[in-house]
Amino acid sequence: MHAERTEDPGGSPYGGPGGGIRRRLDPRRRPGSFLTSRNRPRAARGPARSSTAALRLVLVVAAVTAAFGAAAPARAAAVVNATIEDTAVGTGLNQVTYSGTWTLCGGCSPATPNNSFRYSTAGGASATVRFTGTQFRIYGIQERSGGLATVSIDGSTSTTIDTFRFTSESALLYNSPVLANGTHTATLTNIGQRNPSSTATVIGFDRVEALTDTAPPGQDMTTSTIEDGTIGTGPNQITYTGNWLACGGCVPASPNNSFRYSTAGGSSATIRFTGTQVSVYGIKERHGGIASISVDFGLTTTIDTYAPTSSVALLFSSSNLSSGSHIVQILNTGQRNPASDSTVTGFDRAVVATTSSPVDPLPPPTPGNNRSGLPWLSGVNGDPLLNPASVDQFCATRGSLCDLAHVYVARDSWGSIVQPSFAEQNFAGWPGRLLISVPLFPENSGSSLAACAAGDYDAYWRTFGTTLNSTGRQNSIIRLGWQANGNWFQWSAYNAANYVDCWRRAATAIRATANPDPVLDWTINAHYSQLPPSHNPTDLYPGDAYVDSIGIDAYDHYPPSPDLPSFNSQANAVGGITWLYNFARAHGKQFGIGEWGVAPGSDGNGGGDSADYIQWMHDWMAARAGQGFLYEAYFNNCDPGNVGSNLFRPFSTGCVYRNPNAAGRYTTLWRNPATVLAQP
Repeated sequence: MHAERTEDPGGSPYGGPGGGIRRRLDPRRRPGSFLTSRNRPRAARGPARSSTAALRLVLVVAAVTAAFGAAAPARAAAVVNATIEDTAVGTGLNQVTYSGTWTLCGGCSPATPNNSFRYSTAGGASATVRFTGTQFRIYGIQERSGGLATVSIDGSTSTTIDTFRFTSESALLYNSPVLANGTHTATLTNIGQRNPSSTATVIGFDRVEALTDTAPPGQDMTTSTIEDGTIGTGPNQITYTGNWLACGGCVPASPNNSFRYSTAGGSSATIRFTGTQVSVYGIKERHGGIASISVDFGLTTTIDTYAPTSSVALLFSSSNLSSGSHIVQILNTGQRNPASDSTVTGFDRAVVATTSSPVDPLPPPTPGNNRSGLPWLSGVNGDPLLNPASVDQFCATRGSLCDLAHVYVARDSWGSIVQPSFAEQNFAGWPGRLLISVPLFPENSGSSLAACAAGDYDAYWRTFGTTLNSTGRQNSIIRLGWQANGNWFQWSAYNAANYVDCWRRAATAIRATANPDPVLDWTINAHYSQLPPSHNPTDLYPGDAYVDSIGIDAYDHYPPSPDLPSFNSQANAVGGITWLYNFARAHGKQFGIGEWGVAPGSDGNGGGDSADYIQWMHDWMAARAGQGFLYEAYFNNCDPGNVGSNLFRPFSTGCVYRNPNAAGRYTTLWRNPATVLAQP
């Protein structure tokens, strides 16, 4: 049922610095460039990069500095209600008030939407904008001459931004957090400092976009703050891994005179929250390193926290999220900008925005008809006997009913595969659904993918569809030819074209007789793919017309996840759960995890009795509840020579593995569906 995996070469979990910007060819300005610095913040945060002019601008908009890959679909987006160009000079609403020296640059390079922008070279020069709305975005110029600026909102503490870049470009300089709906001012100030890689302290201002949140009538936007000292694993709490030091009363001063910092790569802070947007504040300083931030195990945003002087700064704001529980993770990458002298990552607080209705709040996710009470189908393989009693015993021990029983047909003959067998007969009358793993042909029988692709087995698959009808199991999830990207099954895809054509013929034949059609699930093995030669398992995808659900088998081995950064790296790498989930959603398909578990039986290639792996998998699932995540089934096994994932089965001659730490965490998380739904 499960086979050994070879090690996943994996990829870096860290994203690279942002791209370059194109400069305008104004003879009054020397060409500039933009540089991203990488260093670690310690006790201070300050302006990032060098520049000579500080430009101040206050605006209201609901965007964020770089929203990546949050798994949740966006709720109703904020819409632009006004675009305030650099030429709209005045003191009124939707106008720009300049102080200091600003030079108008018309028809310069890089081009802007209205072919105009202004720039300042002197510290103290500022641009202030008045607008109405709930968010704002500041657009300007990044270039080789770009300096440091600050942005303040309604006169509050400023955030430092660096406008240096190796190539010049018209760019988004700042995205504000969500604000209360009303009139605001945004001030952009040239502070006269620069990144050491920059040639000058130029600040270029192009325009401001004011946005208004489009929450339904009767809903209000509220915010709450999660401070660095709120430690725990529950909602609105922070879990630290690695070495984080508390810094009370340090410089720079933070709102509560406290922040935490890490100097070591791999240290992480995980924040669980409920809301529709999150903004992360931290420290920028000369010791600042490069951090990465992700939401709901999605793609990472790389943040450079180096700055010549220290300050508390907005490091990241997410895009609009679906209303519910989420996770934001901050990782010290152990990397730095050459201008920095260290790799410090400093975290101060997270500000959570929530759109809620004071009259009729939205209910939590509903489980529908799921027996488990979860918003996804949850189950287990029938260890050790593949019968309802084994499934029900596992689920009774965990404290919630199972929706799914994962069964495997015998692989010795066509009759065992396609006619009513113990897989269907053992579960006659069982109220849950079946997750059935079905080989593409009998093993050791002379059958082949080539013959299947030629249509030789179509009649067998029509019989299988009829069997689903006669046993009342048309609602089953059918894992056809699972794990073909590995090299341990006889249907492994040594010939990708034959595998794809065989899968398509089987799917078409099953649908021709089963009524209604079952869910046909294309499942790969996680991490490294031995097959096809490209090692990209999506090259084996049968196609949207044939597949209903995309699945993965993910164990804590080959390689294991010793810490959260490793888990996230593997999840996002080719063959990882997040990578494949994103592929499924891009193709409009549901997603499932047919086998998963801890793996002490994999010797040094497994993560052992890891409660953390259980937690991380749970959090990953909960973050995608209601977003195409269809099912998961824990693989419980303690036979010698297998993965050793057993949680509850007692020791015996044939059961040599037990994982009490993982079992305790699994029981806590799956016992009470209300608790699970409350977790991010």
